[in-house]
Formats: sequence, structure tokens, C-alpha cells
Amino acid sequence: MSWINEVYANTEKYERRYIDHCIQESINITFKKLLTCLYEEITHPIMYVATVNNRSTLYVNDDIYITYDSHNQHIQITEGSTTRHIKDPLELIDWLNHHSDETVNYHKLLVEIENHLINQAMSFIYCSASPKSDHPLLHSEQYVITGHNIHPCAKTKLGLSFKEVMQYSPEYNQAFKLNWLFVKKGLLYNNLDLEEMEIIADFSGYVGQVPDGYDLIPVHPYQFEHVIHKFYYEEIQSKDIIPLQHKGGLVKSTSSFRTVCPLDAVTPIIKLPVNSQMTSTIRSISNNSIINSKNIGEYFKFIYKTDNRLNDISLPVLEYGGMTYIHEEEAKQRNLSFILRENNTQYLLAQSLLYAATCLFEFNENNEKVYVNIIESARENVSPIDWFEQYTSILIETALTLMTKYGIGLEAHLQNMSFEFIHGVPTRLHVRDFGGLRIDTSRVPEWLTLSNALTNATTEGMYEKVQNTLISNHLTTLVQHFSEDYQYEKSMLWQRINRKFKAVFETLKTQNPTNTEADIKAFYTETINEKALLTMRVSNESQDIYVQKANPLLIHDEIKI
Repeated sequence: MSWINEVYANTEKYERRYIDHCIQESINITFKKLLTCLYEEITHPIMYVATVNNRSTLYVNDDIYITYDSHNQHIQITEGSTTRHIKDPLELIDWLNHHSDETVNYHKLLVEIENHLINQAMSFIYCSASPKSDHPLLHSEQYVITGHNIHPCAKTKLGLSFKEVMQYSPEYNQAFKLNWLFVKKGLLYNNLDLEEMEIIADFSGYVGQVPDGYDLIPVHPYQFEHVIHKFYYEEIQSKDIIPLQHKGGLVKSTSSFRTVCPLDAVTPIIKLPVNSQMTSTIRSISNNSIINSKNIGEYFKFIYKTDNRLNDISLPVLEYGGMTYIHEEEAKQRNLSFILRENNTQYLLAQSLLYAATCLFEFNENNEKVYVNIIESARENVSPIDWFEQYTSILIETALTLMTKYGIGLEAHLQNMSFEFIHGVPTRLHVRDFGGLRIDTSRVPEWLTLSNALTNATTEGMYEKVQNTLISNHLTTLVQHFSEDYQYEKSMLWQRINRKFKAVFETLKTQNPTNTEADIKAFYTETINEKALLTMRVSNESQDIYVQKANPLLIHDEIKI
């Protein structure tokens, strides 16, 4: 396991026993995510699967199979009469590759998982017990020790040195200054107001004169060092783009890495492209995300001005717009851009705590799950099951109301949804990052114009987004953890969720019966789509791939619809 030597080389100040423990934790969580994906997606070369209690068997054929005991993290491979234990995820991937055909490619996954294993081990070693920021928003973002809840490449950051990972990953709690460019006016599409441009210029700390005919543009330091001079060589030579030596505007990373937050409570949050593959995607920004952001922000403002119930339970974190290079080369489009987002720190009450949902199921400095600690702090006011009811009620009502009444399919997975708690009780949902929304254009006002992109969706596309992120990701993760930590049957928890879906739909029937009836029919089908994260990584196809999953709403529906 040569990757372990890389971990040792960067952790000399720690005790070897502690390092080895963290390395094993990295191996365990990676195996768990890999095998869960293999099992649920039946990714080639796996042909069929079976589970008895904690023991899963994944068959290539009757004589060749993997056996995984999730209770003791024991994995073995059987080939005919030979059985052997495996201790490294890379060994498993090599074995899968050996038994695969040309329809899949495990070679690229091998590189990604190796990088993930190193970064995951480092996060455990350096960050598990390290202090977090006292900033109301950043504090919770820094608990993202294990990253994406189900993706086997959760900590993959290809192209970044470990020094850069430490500097720019949220869990390390490091502040850094942004780089800046002068860019000739007209080169970038710009839908920001003059006031917003002035706020960014002030935040930069640049005290010199901005040349006539140029805009001052923020750039992530990684992007400045590794991408700008390479991708925009011609523009720099012609002085259409002028890189500055100046660095300014102190920020820290949020759990989305490329989205950075100033250290005050009001300066806008900035989403920046970073040309590195993280999990499964190179984190650049599309033209359409910037072009649509301002209009979508205006639509959310319109909704929340009139919908008092949504105002009571949720808050959209508005995007003001941004700038992006309109160019025929996609690489140039996606790597010189930014989006300004409202700093929602300013809306938190003095006694509130805000947590990105992706961090709720991580462990805190006392080796206790964050959400468990929050529930225990709320026991004077609510029981754990009441807490569960309140959490799911806010989430489901917000998502279904925005979908049915307003045609907005939220990307309601854990990273984009943040919960506000008062004395441990869930009180309000903060909805952020509009780039992944799917908006059903048949349900929106005529004045809302969207570019022809993924955001501009059909009704079916909207359903797929909500089902995959709300049910398959967010609620499934919550049920899994809550049943483990509070010994409730999953079936009982899903019944409670199901009742909430029905109650919200019943209310929506009185407001928009046509859409509601269609939505009920769509959400109570036998199966729902779930994104096949591992299959997409090894497939030679470029589009999204989904697997059909039994609908937990229908399985646990006491009265069938």
C-alpha cells in the first residue's frame, strides 16, 4: 500500500499509532462507500447481490464473488476454491478491473481513490480534533471531515499538493487571500449591479487605480497559480487580461471548497472556479450558472415576498449574479468566472446555530456525531423523535412547496441545505447554490427568462432532481443515522416522513390542485431514480446514469395511493 507512505511522509509530528488508526479509518470508510455503491448499483463486473444481516455478497458469477461484513469491516474475495482477505481499496479496484470488460474503465478510478485515501487519512489526522472557526457560518462548514456522504471519491482533489489541500480545504480552518485580475470590459458577460462591483473592489483591498476600460476580478489562488497563465496566455499577452501581484480579501473555504466566505457577516460569499477534480467533477463554473443566477435570485425574492409560510420555515440564500467569459472554447468559458452570493450570516439570530446538513453526520472534537450533540442539547424542549419530525417537516414542506407551486426543483442534498437551530431545535432551512436547480418552465411566470441549460427543465427533470436529492440522498441519510443512533425502526421513520409528504400535498391541493395531483402521482411510483455515482465514474458514457430504487414512500405507505 504505497499510498500509506505518502501519508507517513506528511504526518511526522504525530504518533505512529494515531496515524495508523486514521489510515485504517480512511480505508474503512472508503471500503464502505465503494461496496455500498457496488451493491446498490450492481456496477459491472458485479452481476447480482445478496445480503443476510450485516453480510453482503457481490457476485461476478457463482464461483467468483466478494463478501463484505459491514459489522467488522471484513472483506474477502473468493475465486473458485481460493479465498483471500483484502485490506486495501486499491486492491479491490485492481480485482474489479481484472474481471471487467471494455464497457467500463477502472484505471481512472484507481487514481481517484488513491488520492482520496491519502486526503481522507490526512483529514482524520489533522482535523478530527482541531479547533473550528468561531464564525457563525464557517464553524459548521469545517466539520466536513469525510465529505460527500456516499461518494467513494469524497476527498479526491486531483492536481492539488498536500500543502494546497491543507491551505484551501475547509476542515483545516485556514484563512487565505484571493488573487485578482484586471480584465478588459466586454470580455466577460456581467449581470452585477454597479454597487455589487464596488463592494468586490473594496473587498479586494487594492488601493491602486483600476485602468479605464477594465474590471477587477477575483480569482482563487489555486486557479491563479495553475490555470490562468496557461489557459489565457494569449489574452495576457495582448493585455486583455492583466494578472496582479496584489493579493487581498481574506476568506475561508466553505464545505463546497470553491465557494469562499469573507470573515465578516455581510460581504458577499464568492463562488469561484477551481480546475481540479473533486469527487467526480472538475469544479469550474458554466456560463449558464452565471447567466441564470441573477434571474433565479429575483424569482426567489418574488416568491418569498408573498409566501408567508415559506418565509416562516426557510430562507433562500440569494445569488446576485456574476461574471463569466463568453468564448467558443469551453475551458476558457468555465475557468474565468465568479458568482456573488448573499452572506446569510447576517440573518442569523444571536442564539442561532447554523449547520450545513452535510456536516451534521460528521463527528465533533469529542468523537460524537454533530447532530446527536444538537439533539441532546434540545432535550429540555423536544424529544429526539420530535426533533426528527421538526427537521423533516421543514425540509419536506420547503421542497414540495417550491416544486408544486413555483416549479423549482431544489437540489436538496446535504451540502446545499443548511439548518438553523435555536436551543438545538430545527427552526429554519437555508437554501443555497442555485446552479443545480431544475426549474419547470411550464410552472413559472412569463417574465422569468432562463438560458437554454440544465436549469431550464421539463417537469420530469424537476421530479428527478427532487427525488434523487431529497429522498434518495438527504432523507435516506437522515433515516440511516437516526435509526442507528436512536434505535428506531427505519420503517417507522419512513412512515412518519410519508405522512408529512401526504400532509403537505393535501395543503397544496387547496392552492394548486392540477399540479398537486400530478406531483402526487410522480412521487408515489414504485421506483424512483437514484444517481449511480460509482457506475458514472467507471462508465465510458459521459451522461448521468441512474438506477431504479424502490420508493421508500410507497414501501412504507400505510394506505396506498
